[in-house]
Amino acid sequence: MPKGLRPGEWVIIEDQQAKKNYIAYINPYAESFYKIKILKEDVQKKVNVKTDEETLAKEIIVDHLQTAFRKREFFLDYNHGARLVYGMNDALPGIIVDKYQKYIFAQINTAGMDRFRDLIKAEIVKHYPDQKVLFFDNPEYRKAEVLPIHEPEKISEDLDVLENSLKYKITQQVMQKIGYYYDHRENRSKLANLLKRTSFAKKTGLDLFSYVGSWGLHMLSAGVEHVEFVDQGNMEEVTINHLKMNGFEGRGKFTRSDVFKFIDASVTAGKKYDVIVSDPPAFTKSEKNKITALQGYEKLHLKTMKLLNDEAVMVVASCTHHVNYEELDKTVQDAAIKNSQKVHLLDLGAQGFDHPFSGFNDKSFYIKYLVYFVSRG
Repeated sequence: MPKGLRPGEWVIIEDQQAKKNYIAYINPYAESFYKIKILKEDVQKKVNVKTDEETLAKEIIVDHLQTAFRKREFFLDYNHGARLVYGMNDALPGIIVDKYQKYIFAQINTAGMDRFRDLIKAEIVKHYPDQKVLFFDNPEYRKAEVLPIHEPEKISEDLDVLENSLKYKITQQVMQKIGYYYDHRENRSKLANLLKRTSFAKKTGLDLFSYVGSWGLHMLSAGVEHVEFVDQGNMEEVTINHLKMNGFEGRGKFTRSDVFKFIDASVTAGKKYDVIVSDPPAFTKSEKNKITALQGYEKLHLKTMKLLNDEAVMVVASCTHHVNYEELDKTVQDAAIKNSQKVHLLDLGAQGFDHPFSGFNDKSFYIKYLVYFVSRG
C-alpha cells in the first residue's frame, strides 16, 4: 500500500506482466478486506493517466449506474420494485440500491463511493423521478471503512411493495435492513407454480421466520387453505394486514415465538402441516463457523420434518453464503433418515435476477432454495 493515499482515492493499478490496467479506489484506513476495490479492467487500451482523478471516477460511476438500471429493466415485472444496484456485481462496490413503489433506498458503505454521494443520488433521481430517494446507510459496514455515521433519513409513510402480483405495506417499526428481501422472489414464484401443479392435500401451511409473510402469501395464492406465520418479531399486525390486502382474510394466523420453541411445542401438541417453508436468517457470516451452522440447519430440519404430514412439501431456504447446495441438502437427508422419512428433491433455485452473480464460487452468491416431497414408509 503506497503511502500518502487518501481514503477513497481512485487509482490506476498497472499489471506490467499481464499488460493490464485496473481502475480501483483505495482506503488505507479500512479493514484489510476493504482496502482496495477494483471497479474496471481496461485490457484493450491504456487508461488516460492525464484524466483528472475525480472526473474519471464520476464518469465510471455514472456509466455503471446506468448499466445496472438497464439490467433490471430487462425484466418487465421488476419495474415495480427490485434491487437496482448490487455492489461489486454491478461494478459499484459499496453501493446497494433498492426500489419500491414510492421510495428508493440507497446504501453506501465504502469511501470511494461515499465521496460521490450527491452524484449517486442525483443520477438515481434523474433515472427514477417518480420515487423519493433516501439514504439508508448501514452503520456497521461504514465503521469497517472508518466512515462518518449519518443520521438516517426517514420515510413519511409505510413502505409499499409489489412482488409477484402480491402487495405489502411495511411499517417503519418492523422494517429490517433496507426494507424488504427481494432475493427470494423467483423462488417464491417457483413454489407457487409448483404447488398449483400438485394434487396432494394442501390444507395447512407453515411459514417459519416469516417476517412480513412473503412465503405464506405465496402458499395461499397457490391454493393452500390456511397458513400459520411464525416469527419472533412483532409482525402480527403487518401479517394480518397483508392477508386482507391480498384477499386472504381469515386464512392465516400469526404466532410470535422463537421458531425452535414453537416447533417443539407444536410437535408435543401433535400439529401437522402439508407445506412448510423454513427460511431462517444466516447461520454464520464466516467460514470458521461453518460446521456449527450445518449442525444448526440439521437440528432445525430434524425438528421441522416432524411436523409434516405423511405426504407433504418442505422448502429449505438459506442465505448463508458459506453453506453450499450439497451441504444444505445433506442436512435434510440426514434429518430424514433420523425421522424415518423419505425425501424426493423436486426443485432448487438461487437468488433473483436483480442480485446478479457470475457462478457458484462468486462471493455474492448466497441464496439457496431446495424443495422436497417428503413421505413416510
